[in-house]
Amino acid sequence: MITIHDRSARDFTASGLAVLDRHVIDPMVTQELNGKFSLTFSYPVDGPAASLLVIENIVAAPVPGINGRQGFRISEVTTSLDGILEVVAHHVFYDLSANLIADTYVVNKTAKQALDQLLGAANSPHGFSASSSDNSRRSSARIVRTPLSAALLDDSDNSFISRWGGELTFDNWHIHHAPRIGANRGVVIRDRKNLSGYESSLDYTTIVTRILPVGYDGLLLPELYVDSPRISDYICPRIKVIRYGQVKAIKDPGKPREDELPLEQAHARLRELAKAEFSSCHVDQPHCAYKISFVDLASTKEYEGFCDLETVTLGDTVTVRHDDLNVALTARVVAYDFDPLGQEYMSIELGSTAPKFTDITHTITAARSEASQAQQAASIALASADGKNTNHYGTTQPVSARLGDVWFKDNGEQVGIWIYRVTDTGQPGWVSLATDLNAAQLAANLQAAKTQIAQANASVEQVQASLKQTQSELIKTSTDTANAKAQAEKALKDATSTKNALEAFKVQVADETKNINSSLTMVSDNVNLRVKRAEIITQINLSNETVLIDAAKVHISGQTSIDDAVIGTAMIADAAITNAKISQLSADKITTGTLAASRIAAGSITSDKLTIANGYIQTVMIRDAAITSAKIAYIDASKITTGLLDANRIAAASITADKLSANAIQVGLAGWTSNIRINPTQISWYNGSELEGKIASTGMQFWYGNRYIGQLGRGHKKDHEEIEGISTSLANEGDYVAWTYQDAPNGDYFTCLTLDPKGRFYDSAGIHLGADLRTNGYKFYTTENRSVTLEDCVLTDRGTHPGWVGPTKLAKVVFHTYDVMIVTNGTFYNMTRLFDRLSDLMSRVNGIIGLLNQGWISTITSKADGTISWTYFHNTGYQPMSTNTA
Repeated sequence: MITIHDRSARDFTASGLAVLDRHVIDPMVTQELNGKFSLTFSYPVDGPAASLLVIENIVAAPVPGINGRQGFRISEVTTSLDGILEVVAHHVFYDLSANLIADTYVVNKTAKQALDQLLGAANSPHGFSASSSDNSRRSSARIVRTPLSAALLDDSDNSFISRWGGELTFDNWHIHHAPRIGANRGVVIRDRKNLSGYESSLDYTTIVTRILPVGYDGLLLPELYVDSPRISDYICPRIKVIRYGQVKAIKDPGKPREDELPLEQAHARLRELAKAEFSSCHVDQPHCAYKISFVDLASTKEYEGFCDLETVTLGDTVTVRHDDLNVALTARVVAYDFDPLGQEYMSIELGSTAPKFTDITHTITAARSEASQAQQAASIALASADGKNTNHYGTTQPVSARLGDVWFKDNGEQVGIWIYRVTDTGQPGWVSLATDLNAAQLAANLQAAKTQIAQANASVEQVQASLKQTQSELIKTSTDTANAKAQAEKALKDATSTKNALEAFKVQVADETKNINSSLTMVSDNVNLRVKRAEIITQINLSNETVLIDAAKVHISGQTSIDDAVIGTAMIADAAITNAKISQLSADKITTGTLAASRIAAGSITSDKLTIANGYIQTVMIRDAAITSAKIAYIDASKITTGLLDANRIAAASITADKLSANAIQVGLAGWTSNIRINPTQISWYNGSELEGKIASTGMQFWYGNRYIGQLGRGHKKDHEEIEGISTSLANEGDYVAWTYQDAPNGDYFTCLTLDPKGRFYDSAGIHLGADLRTNGYKFYTTENRSVTLEDCVLTDRGTHPGWVGPTKLAKVVFHTYDVMIVTNGTFYNMTRLFDRLSDLMSRVNGIIGLLNQGWISTITSKADGTISWTYFHNTGYQPMSTNTA
């Protein structure tokens, strides 16, 4: 159905302002992958909806691959001389062509985040949303003064599709991004020659079998190239330099940037991207293009080989077998022309690539971009790494330069290097250092030179380190010599000091000797030695019996022996014997006093050491909480007379149904206004005193007030209890049973299937559908076991349409766009034309009846007198029949 809607409409599920089907002429939807998406049609100037076909109104039409009808905003209406309106409308996505992004910078974001930022940066509100199935790739883009649609789809370097890649699909006001849309549905066709309605072309000039990937700032692979698995299919490698500016290696390990990778990871990323050119983009295969016109093919016997293409959608992959080349190439659906009225393809284009953007914004944007690039390419200058000089890029000689500046002059794929320095004339100028060098080869040579210089620098640094070590050793040797000399001089000085000190000591000893009053008395059996100095008296008396040492302090060094039993009790001071002095002690020596509790080791007094008389321990002797569960062997339940058992003291599954009385367990909810009651055979829940439901062996039952509504549970066929199942049973007092769904969180519920036996829900009794019914080819049976199916029916030259099909598949009733087709024995008849012809036949018969009713001669008689007489009927008795077959 094709309908016209007001320009502010956003929902196309209804018929809108008018239905255009009856009068629309040649409607055609054209779509290209990542490109054009438009609707064109003609309409009579005097048609009933002609006045509604004005600029900015929206035409809704079905398109392949999308469930809902799509909106196309009218952008052009012209009137031809024969009274026909020619209408051109573009998909509502192109509303974004009139919306502008002034300036936004997307930095290192995923595709979804980038889409959200771009849509949010629009100058005017638009109501579009976006999603993406690619959550891994991150990139950056600066968008300045660009229409929003161009920022998404244009082929400029800074657009979303250029930076994040992938493909976009549109569903009215929703944009979806995917790395690749479509699928491979197993459709295979064979290349045909000289076939009406089929065109094919192969371009071998675009083949690439060896890629030299170049990253940011000339980053190259150590091996330089990545080869295709098909490289041996051709005489020589077909090489192409592909730049991946988004791959950056870390320059300063101390300060790595967010988008920079370690060198090995950057190399791996370059290899991955280059291999993807072969595996995903198929650059190692010839560029193929095919165009299939179903209108022209329909009249050929080869049409059957292409009919599978009617099932593909945009982006799908199709295999094309070239028997003459013995190859099978893959091509994608990159464009199509679709009849939204008949809902069938008119033509399909297959190819390796797709157009980048539509003609609506591409021409203006490309012109502006080329002008801007031409202006910038005149002189592009970047500061060199040391910040003192400038690196110039471009084909135009830099206007201003300083000594030491470098100019990389592009000449296609060749690059010349020029340096600004003093020439032979004594004047500064540009001097060529290298010419006719491929940019990649030049970078490789520079990299090799840098490596050699680095190795040389490393060798120099190693020699310098050795020299420094030798110098350090020499300095150390010199220092050791000086230290030895100083130590010798100090030893001589110390010796002199020692000599002087000895002389002084001798004098001091002599002086001290004079001051000592010493006495030594010796007799035959007694020696008395006494020394007195500074009032300190020390005396030792030695006799044949004892040795008396009289001194305030006695210091004995060396070994001293004392005979056994010499030290008596009186000689030992009180409390002089400590624990450390006692090696062992017999218990029978302890005759007085008592042992404190702290002196008895824990666990040392065992049961064999104690005897407690029976009945001796009374209640008062047992400390509170002293008896634990481990001390109780068993207890009679009759002894438990007070308190309650906590829930965690009851073992799981220990309370069985036979232990419960009716309503023995009640759980209160919301202050006991609602409660749950459990008894051995059922669980019931109440609102106050009113029963609302219960779960029993038969299932879950429900009440509303005093009304029993029904139950969900186990059931069986009447009189056949062995036939068991799950049933939803609506009681006599119940009104309906419904399957419902919720369209949003906290939203309303909508019915999908409803049993309304009393007609109280839908005002009419019966089973009501609230959603589309899809039979998927299953049969509908009558009471006599006869069946029909609802199927897609293919009519030659008329496309595929829904219809009722009989058991033999030879009898069908097919519903075309406007017509009903009757298929009998495989041949279909257009009922509209049949009735038209029947009406025409009836008109002709009426004409004959009218003529006959004017009268005709029935008999002619010749009389004897030579005259003739005749008889005739004045009327046939038939009246003209009605030609209305409705």
